[in-house]
Amino acid sequence: MENAIEEQKKIVVFGAGGHVKVVLATIEVEDRYEVVGLLDDDESKHGSCVFGVPVLGGRKEVAKLKYKEISKSIVAIGDNLKRAEVADFMKRNSFHLVRIIHPSATILRGAKLGEGTVVLPNAYVGADAMIGPGVILSVGAVVGHDCEVGPWAHLSVGVKLAGNVRVGDFSFIGMGAVLLP
Repeated sequence: MENAIEEQKKIVVFGAGGHVKVVLATIEVEDRYEVVGLLDDDESKHGSCVFGVPVLGGRKEVAKLKYKEISKSIVAIGDNLKRAEVADFMKRNSFHLVRIIHPSATILRGAKLGEGTVVLPNAYVGADAMIGPGVILSVGAVVGHDCEVGPWAHLSVGVKLAGNVRVGDFSFIGMGAVLLP
């Protein structure tokens, strides 16, 4: 008997700027989702492509996607406040925010990741760490055991959090920063 190949789930990505490039590359290697298109409020990007993925339009396209039975999304916007605002819009329009996790990332036992979180290559999330919704854990970010990272925060490339560190909502921690408890 042949094994049935599970069909990839279709998603839409909101954002067509710089951050979307690493998100698309991560989705590609994660191989769980098929990106049907990008959305962006910047009309100058409509009709263009990022890595071969078309920018379908802006928020007005959401109703059309729901009609096509696409109900999953990720928001690929680097600005924390804008990312939260767009995610709220998508959720109000019945989209489920997925988690995108690069296969090279390490997530230890007991760690919890909020919806809409993006975990990029070589990131590490320690045991019992709590990562809020919409968080970006960039390349090589380290979140130690029992840390709490608030909603819509962004830990840049190479950030290191020792155990028991608390990062507030909407925080931006710059590249290479080291935070102690």
